[in-house]
Amino acid sequence: MQPGTAMLGLALAALVAEPARAQILSNPTQWYIDTQMYSTRVFTDMVANSMITGRTGTRAKASAPNAPAAADPTQFREAASASMARTLAVRTRGSVEQRDETRRLLDSYVALYKQTAETDGFPSNDLAYAFEYFVVNNYHIYHDLMSVPYGKDPRAKRGVDGFDRIRIMNEKKLLQITMPQERAIYEQFRASLGANPEVGRMTDVQKQETAEQMAIMFGVNYAAYMRAIDAGSDQAVEQAHQMARQGLEKLLGVPVTSIRVTSAGLER
Repeated sequence: MQPGTAMLGLALAALVAEPARAQILSNPTQWYIDTQMYSTRVFTDMVANSMITGRTGTRAKASAPNAPAAADPTQFREAASASMARTLAVRTRGSVEQRDETRRLLDSYVALYKQTAETDGFPSNDLAYAFEYFVVNNYHIYHDLMSVPYGKDPRAKRGVDGFDRIRIMNEKKLLQITMPQERAIYEQFRASLGANPEVGRMTDVQKQETAEQMAIMFGVNYAAYMRAIDAGSDQAVEQAHQMARQGLEKLLGVPVTSIRVTSAGLER
């Protein structure tokens, strides 16, 4: 399910209040580059080319004879001392006050992630869910499938008249990823990540920081996208599309245009 409007309001309030106070607020794309988020262990070969294959219906299998026995190898015990928001905020340019503001904003994205997990019945302390959350929601951003005000919806704007817009919006509902499909994708990640020795060697803190980083990366783009929608900026919307595309292609190892979502999960 898409993030809830209550937590979205919290995140956007921070964005709108002082848009120039920190780099992440004024230029999220450059912030991505400066923090080198796509060079971390999240985007190693843990998943790429294993989640999606060239054959329709083929899914990753959880077969790892050398992996340590564990009921849920992708899950972790949360530690209050671990905070990816704090770690990333330190790398952000600006004064101490600006870095503190950035940390609070990034914390709101982690809170949004946890609230969404609770609402949809997923464990937030699970790498598999963090990856599923990142993929599903960035897929929705890239294809303009997010729930936004009708009058500002990029898809609705493509309609030539009222009847055409009704058709487009009905089509949008059919294209949105359903909860059963989300659960299928989650199970794919549980299998793929759970079978990966690299994941088996990660500590609880490393898993938590990775999950929080996935939540933050999506949160940054989500806020940028919604802000662009509200401002009616086609250029900024396209920027968010490209940020979503980059994340999906880095993670899944295939062109975004070839990604399909079915009842079996992710396919191409």
